[in-house]
Amino acid sequence: MVVATADPGPAFVPVTAAGGGTKGGPRPNMDRQSSFGAYNAASSSSYFPQQPRSSTRPTPAPIAPGSYAQFDNRPSPPLTWQRPSSSSSNASASTVMTRESMMRSPASSRTSFESWESLSPRKGDFSPSWQRPAPIKQYRRRAPGELFAALPGEVMQLILDHLGDLHLEPSSTSCATCMMRDFCSVALSARKLLFHARTALYENIILVGNDSAVQKKRYKLNAGTRLVLLRRTLRANPSVSAMVHTLKVPTSPAGVAVGEYQNLVASVIMACPNFEQLVGPIVTYNHTWNRLHHALSTRWKLREMNWVVGPSPYQRQRRIRSSSRAAPQSNHNNPQQLHAPPAICNRSRARLKTLSIHCLPGATLTPLSLVESVLAHMPNIEHLYLSNLPLTSFDDSSLLALPSLKTLWLSNLPGISSAGLSKFATRQSAQGLKALTLKDLNIDSLPALVRIFSNLVSLEKFTFVQDRAPVLPADEMIWLFPYLASKSLRNLHWDIPASDAPNPADPILAKSVAAGGFPALRSLRAPSDQHGLFQSLCMPVEKIELASDRFHGRGLTNNSNSNNGQPRSGPTSPTATSPQAAAEPSGYFGPALSSRNLHHARLAAQNRIEAAKGRPRYFVNVIDEDGSVVEKYGMSGYMGQVESRIRYQLLPDAGASDENGGARGHGGGAGG
Repeated sequence: MVVATADPGPAFVPVTAAGGGTKGGPRPNMDRQSSFGAYNAASSSSYFPQQPRSSTRPTPAPIAPGSYAQFDNRPSPPLTWQRPSSSSSNASASTVMTRESMMRSPASSRTSFESWESLSPRKGDFSPSWQRPAPIKQYRRRAPGELFAALPGEVMQLILDHLGDLHLEPSSTSCATCMMRDFCSVALSARKLLFHARTALYENIILVGNDSAVQKKRYKLNAGTRLVLLRRTLRANPSVSAMVHTLKVPTSPAGVAVGEYQNLVASVIMACPNFEQLVGPIVTYNHTWNRLHHALSTRWKLREMNWVVGPSPYQRQRRIRSSSRAAPQSNHNNPQQLHAPPAICNRSRARLKTLSIHCLPGATLTPLSLVESVLAHMPNIEHLYLSNLPLTSFDDSSLLALPSLKTLWLSNLPGISSAGLSKFATRQSAQGLKALTLKDLNIDSLPALVRIFSNLVSLEKFTFVQDRAPVLPADEMIWLFPYLASKSLRNLHWDIPASDAPNPADPILAKSVAAGGFPALRSLRAPSDQHGLFQSLCMPVEKIELASDRFHGRGLTNNSNSNNGQPRSGPTSPTATSPQAAAEPSGYFGPALSSRNLHHARLAAQNRIEAAKGRPRYFVNVIDEDGSVVEKYGMSGYMGQVESRIRYQLLPDAGASDENGGARGHGGGAGG
């Protein structure tokens, strides 16, 4: 019989065997097990208080000789390992399992390996005091449409805006109708996209082309079926009508009265409480009440207004009666008929930012200070377009009274002089001007342009178009260049048609550009660049004409292109290098001397490029061993300057045409 004595103190426990003496140490193959048991025994003695041994201790079960359990007298590890504090020893003793209680447990009769396996946590079986830490990232299967529903509305709005840009960009083969069809499909695809797609569809309504014949037959209307359906939708859905900001309508169809079509457009505008801009045919105001002008006058969020003033029948009646000396009968004329429409004079025009006023021949504005009084009620006005206003309606004093603007477009105003423009450029209200257009103002003083360029420090775009070139005063002389200079100018449109007399303004401007007077200039357009004076200052290009320029107008006869009654010779080859071919385009396309047509300007510029290729800029000399020149090659013939950052632009602006020089106007009459 083998008896194993348990002693909590020492790390080595002597064992008495039945057939021999006391073994003084552990077996060689039990080093790991015995050291682990010694460690646990030492730990148990230091953490658990000594308990008196009971006299009624049960006799352990007999152990077979040679079993490993005879060397393992350590207690099993506690379920909860806690260090007892000095202040609560009794509480810790009650919660921590003691060595005596562990020896009395049934597990004490097991072998060391059985006891250790029974107390160690198995796979999937964890102690109540130990928990697996939560993972840093939790991945779960997303429900269908969950990620899409989490997208912000701003992201969806940007996606729809980009879709609209893809349809309406200049290089696109799509149209506005296709864009609206796609917006409708997006609105039907998901409930979350309904609001954003509907906003993109109704915020800027664009109606192009003619109405469908099927709709005309179904609704029994001659024209305007789309406007009728749109009006019905807006009246039935107030939330949708509040989204409409811009409306573009096609021209009045043939066979439909203009007044009837305007009334239909006015009814659609009246259904839009937040209406801002009407894009389409400009309605002429003939000093009579008009339903369309009344509808625009009631829209308090209107941002743009185009006003085309026609001659009034009351003005003619007044002139006839004054000539017949019938002054007492002039009281029958309604003086209010000569005033501006309510859409202009309404005092609730605080949000109006763009105003365009154009007078047709024979029209006038009364009272004389109408423009100043109208602008006084527009505190947020930024863009002003004035064209063909009579001398009594707009002069230098009216120009000096203009508020601070970002864009000023002046065309054919006989009341404006060079002195008035010079004073206007020095005023504080003109310092924020970014775009200035002077068209057919007959500016005769070149120093006036000097003051405009030097004082308007924010000017970025300048357009100058007139038939006569400004000149220097007789008592002035230019000693240093640049004479004309602007640090902020980026786009320059310079169009002074050449005549028999030399143009003194073009060489002065060209020398100023070459001397660094316009460091920020990036685009220069000169439709009347007769000898390529400005083209030679820009960066060289290989091709400037369009593919259709050589075939545009082919076969047409123009008697104005004859020299002394004789027609011009045949068309010039594109690679012609003669000086005449480099200066003017082919005989099929008319002269380039006095034309503002960009089509002619592109042909002349391309001929100059082809002629410059025959004049090399660099030469390569091949020399043999004796030092004699064997061959000589000419290279790099081009038109322009490689180091220049100015682009020679001969394409029209968006919405403009080649015939008028490519400068874009505004509105119906203010356009160039």
